[in-house]
Amino acid sequence: MNTKFVKTKAIHHILPEFHKLLLEIEKQPLISRIIPGRISRQQKWSSEFHFKISYNTTSGIKCIMSKGATAQELFIVCNEKDTEEIIKSLNSFIV
Repeated sequence: MNTKFVKTKAIHHILPEFHKLLLEIEKQPLISRIIPGRISRQQKWSSEFHFKISYNTTSGIKCIMSKGATAQELFIVCNEKDTEEIIKSLNSFIV
């Protein structure tokens, strides 16, 4: 699957299960850049997809995407003043 991302900077490998979500998040106009982080394996897992907002950083928001035993960090870069509005828009992705 060859996906063309516009705002996503692929420093790390992006798991195919997360491509659809990243394309939806890219549509948010207040987000300037999305940086996928490292991929890790979790001890307990579920086959369901999960998206969770972890905390605010100095440059935006840190999130976690997970499916099965695999989790990947996601850093969303935005202006500090837009953080609350972006969190509200990302709440639709939280499962």
